[in-house]
Amino acid sequence: MRYDERMTYRRRKIGDTLRRLREERGYTQRAAGRILERSQASLSAYENGHRAIRPRDLKHILDQYGVTDVFLRERLLSLAKQGRQDGWWHDFDERLEPGVVDFASLEADASHIRIFGPQVVHGLFQTEEYARLMISGSGMALRSTPDIDTQVGFRLNRQRILQGTVPPAVSAVLGEGALRQRIGGADVMRRQGLRLLALGELPHVELQILPFSAGIHPGGDGAFTILGVGQGAMLDVVAIDSLTRSWYVDEPSDVDHYADTFDMLREIALSESDSRTMIERIVSES
Repeated sequence: MRYDERMTYRRRKIGDTLRRLREERGYTQRAAGRILERSQASLSAYENGHRAIRPRDLKHILDQYGVTDVFLRERLLSLAKQGRQDGWWHDFDERLEPGVVDFASLEADASHIRIFGPQVVHGLFQTEEYARLMISGSGMALRSTPDIDTQVGFRLNRQRILQGTVPPAVSAVLGEGALRQRIGGADVMRRQGLRLLALGELPHVELQILPFSAGIHPGGDGAFTILGVGQGAMLDVVAIDSLTRSWYVDEPSDVDHYADTFDMLREIALSESDSRTMIERIVSES
């Protein structure tokens, strides 16, 4: 039987949990397969994240494993349902790296997004011209990736969530450096600043600026995004990017560390009102 080889975060998370549950019960894959009336190959595909699992099949496995933890069951079943949903991002499946598309699907399903961007305006807030300059001038342009137009279109499509019927609550702390770094010159940055001012007016967007005057701060290791995935932010996931790869952090203790760090950054950042004043001042200087 053929199956989709693309491993998404949801499939990996479900697979890792199913493997842990099986091992905790002392079952080999062969023994578990007999209990579940599944082939060893099928169970292996689920555990390795190579195959999407239907919610009813997942429920059957959890029942057979005797899993009664209501929160765990709901979280896994929610991930399984989300993983089978269609979305605009699937139009980019063959044109962009799987991890990039996977992030957009998680972002689109988030009920709460917390963003720390010390040096660059976050993708959800970028104007088209700013996004194009960032994509064409960053390390992404050095890879064997699809053309710049595709990547720009993808980034702008991600921004749909800010105008959706039920948009996520977005809390963002941007560094003053993200406003002052001249990406494309004064006119580009002025329009980018105006874009930030407009987004800051949305009732579900909280935008704060971390000024240079704050000095040393707990976000010194760089940008990160915390996604509260699913209804009621059932699962918190931290997304981190580097020049060569992106990865997710979802161990509760690690997520708590990032959440605490974000809270501290919000405390030392300018208030929303003072942040708006700073953005307006920088725009007027452009």
